[in-house]
Amino acid sequence: MSGRALDAELLSFFLPEWEAEAARLAAGGDEAAQRRSLDALRGLASGAEIESLRGALRALDPLPDPFDAAATAAALSAHARAVVAAGRDLPFTEPSAPADGRDAVRTLVVDDSAMMRRLVRESLAADPAFAVVAEAADGREALERIAGQSPELILLDIEMPVLDGLGVLREWALSGTGAVVVVSSAAVPGGEVATEARRLGASAVVGKPSGAFSPDLGERQGEAIRRAARRAVGLPPHGGAA
Repeated sequence: MSGRALDAELLSFFLPEWEAEAARLAAGGDEAAQRRSLDALRGLASGAEIESLRGALRALDPLPDPFDAAATAAALSAHARAVVAAGRDLPFTEPSAPADGRDAVRTLVVDDSAMMRRLVRESLAADPAFAVVAEAADGREALERIAGQSPELILLDIEMPVLDGLGVLREWALSGTGAVVVVSSAAVPGGEVATEARRLGASAVVGKPSGAFSPDLGERQGEAIRRAARRAVGLPPHGGAA
């Protein structure tokens, strides 16, 4: 299984469908809904001929008790992304626990750009203290994820459709959970937007490269994002791949 090359064109179609279904699994619901999502994921893994994911899903039948749908979805998605990036099947391994023994910090990534969500997610993946359990593409969806997932950390863009990041912060300040780190090119540290974000309760403001398709986010800003994220949830500044 390990090392077998996979069809690149098939993988390009596979990953968006996989992540969408994994997000449905992470969103919760009753056991019947969880089983439907797992069945859909099994079908996708079989169609793409990714034996490592098929094996991981077989291990979930019957469902363990208790079953953490969000953590399972995050682990399955992380492995799917690794397989697609490698272009070949890889052994499935459970995610590492943080070095201090704490459970991984449940994290929500909010950005209207799918590319940026992926880059922010990959930046966090270098630190096992964090597990991305949900994503949102606009402010209204972010509030739904906050209510449904109760994340411990929210990485929040500012310029988004439907409801912008400052609007999210205003509603989050009333009833939301977790800490917020703003990751946005619109919130220049020390500027008006950044000052307002901090006034509304954001723990930190981190810039990101201009433009929706800046491939150097992981290299140039990944460390800044991880440091801000660790400070926001009370962890030491160093951790993961520093």
